[in-house]
Formats: sequence, C-alpha cells, structure tokens
Amino acid sequence: MVVQFSYSLAPDQIVMPGPIDPPEVIPRSRMIERPEDTRFENVRWGSYNNTSFVHMFVHSGTHMDVNFHIDPDGHKLGAFEITDFISERPLLLEIPKGDMDRIHREELEPYAEELAKSDFLFIYTGYSEYRKTDPERYLNKQPGFSVEAADYLMKNFPLKGVCVDLMGIENIGEAKTLDPPFPVHKAFLRAGRKFYLVEDANVGALLGKDLIRSYAIPLLIPDAEAMLVTGFADVRGR
Repeated sequence: MVVQFSYSLAPDQIVMPGPIDPPEVIPRSRMIERPEDTRFENVRWGSYNNTSFVHMFVHSGTHMDVNFHIDPDGHKLGAFEITDFISERPLLLEIPKGDMDRIHREELEPYAEELAKSDFLFIYTGYSEYRKTDPERYLNKQPGFSVEAADYLMKNFPLKGVCVDLMGIENIGEAKTLDPPFPVHKAFLRAGRKFYLVEDANVGALLGKDLIRSYAIPLLIPDAEAMLVTGFADVRGR
C-alpha cells in the first residue's frame, strides 16, 4: 500500500508566510484561439500543441531544504543522488507539541536504539491540524526543534534527513531574529555531510502504519537550495 505524505500544490491548499505566490502554470502555447479575457501575453494561440512554463517558489508546500540553503559552501541539490531520497529504514516518532514549543534532546534519547537502525526520521507533532483550520497559527506559532535536539541527531545517528509536520524545522519568525539566525537549520545543514529537511509535510497520513520504505522526490535542478517534493511511503496497515 502506498500513502502520500506531501500536500497538494493546488493554489488553495498552499500555506505560505508572507506575500509569496503559489506555483503557477503559465501557458507558452495553447491549442485554442486567444480568449478575450486572458491575462497572458506572448502565447502561441491556435498552436498544434499545449506547452507551459511553471513559475514557483521552491520552498512552496511540502519541500526539502538542502545544505546550500543556509551555507554558501554547502551542498546544492545536484550533489545528491536519487538514492539519497529513498529511505530503506524510515522511523516515525510521535512527539506532541503546542504553540512555540521545542522538541528536546531528552524526548529523542529514549529512541536511541531505533534511531541507530534508521536512515530517515519522521516527526509528528500534531501541530499540522492547524494547517487547514487555523493557517495563521500554523505559520506564526509553530513549534520546532531545539538546537540541542538537532545536534544530538546529527552527531549520533546515520540519518539522511528529517521530515516534520511543521511549516519549518524551527519557528521561522523567531529564527529570523536570533543571532545568529536560523540556528536549528544550521545545526542540521552545516554538520559536515549531505543532509536535507522535509518541511510542511502531511506526516499524519502515516500514523498507525508500518513503514516499509519512504520516498521524498524533488525535481533534480542542480543549483537549487530547496525544492518541492512528492513524498510517499510503502506501508502496511489500515
């Protein structure tokens, strides 16, 4: 059985901080005559085929950050192999969190034996319930990792990446104001190896399932620091 853990990229289902447009398909050619009410210019109307451009912010919806996101010398997406995005030993931990909370090292330590056998970690905080019901809260009050918890994972376990049901791995609004900014991103992505973070994911779709294998597949655009992800998992269970 396959379960998708990435959200739809339909414009009305994108949740983003600030005035960032959702991904948009822009016509290059269309097999119809030019509509009177179109806002698109320079389109080959009445063409022999339909072709399009896509305009998108690469941190839209369920997406991954790679090292270059916060490290000018870090790995860009092109440094990764397709196998880096396939987990043979995924682990899902439920660590409930509320407004502005932190995931602490002490909450991860009881799972050390399982983490040592895993190559990809899903964290379900339950905060994703607000993504649809209260998107402003989901964006502005979100919990996240502590630096100590991030350091604990990076120094002790052979993980390829971490995936959370949060807008970011740390509270975005708060992280911008810190000195240095975005310390949790840096703890994960400047730890000296290829690594990626999958944010704004529908981890709740995997609850109650026996995870066999998981996939977080980006468009492999080599110079990108992040990319939208199609995420899904092979599972057993209801």
